[in-house]
Amino acid sequence: MPTTHNDGLELAYQVSGEGPPLLIISGLSAERSFWALSRPLLKGFTLIEFDNRDIGKSQRAKAAYTAADMARDALAVLDASGFEKAHVIGHSMGGMIAQELAIAAPQRVNRLVLSNTIARNDLYTTEIMRLFKELRLQLDNELTFGAALTTFVLGMRTLNKIPLFAAVQQSLDAGLYQEKDAFIRQVGVCVGFDSLARIGTITAPTLAIYCDDDRLFSPAMVREVANGIPGAKLDEIIDSGHCPMVEAPENFCTTVRTFLDGN
Repeated sequence: MPTTHNDGLELAYQVSGEGPPLLIISGLSAERSFWALSRPLLKGFTLIEFDNRDIGKSQRAKAAYTAADMARDALAVLDASGFEKAHVIGHSMGGMIAQELAIAAPQRVNRLVLSNTIARNDLYTTEIMRLFKELRLQLDNELTFGAALTTFVLGMRTLNKIPLFAAVQQSLDAGLYQEKDAFIRQVGVCVGFDSLARIGTITAPTLAIYCDDDRLFSPAMVREVANGIPGAKLDEIIDSGHCPMVEAPENFCTTVRTFLDGN
């Protein structure tokens, strides 16, 4: 698997498919495999996927960092892939990173999709992130921690269809794991993020996506993102919680493709 570097950290990435380039940026504690269900539904694009620092096959950091630092990681991956400009999609924390990328390097972004993300925290999300941190610190059982985290990121409809602990165990068996300190550093990225006063400078055509059953970042918070970006569109994915690329991949990818195709 190819790698590139930024801030002295090795970043693992992959390029697949043919068509207009699409850079995919994952969220908190999510690696490239998080997009497995959506990947075949995005046929017709050259997909540029990578593991953020502190997850998957990318290197672990040694100190705290910000979404802006991670945006430079994304740019390093885009450079290494050989594309000067690409569509960009970011989910959750990945949406924070994508905002920073679009602000810092507007010439590198064609169209921008921000899914289930925020421009700033409120008291609820701040306290939820605090809870995530405390759970990770205090729970040594990976299955129990994974189940606790999953109850927030998957919607109620999804959780009524799958056995929670079995699904988490399957993920652990597949090797999906993030160390405590790495998880806590990424939580710090989410807590410290605030782009509201700056997103008005984003020039890329933008789509903000929210989900009707998202219990982490509410539709109102995504609407705030859309309202802050000139000309941004807002769309809803129904029957999904925080992770539509997993919970409703067909609906999600149809929405993304329609926008990226210029409609």
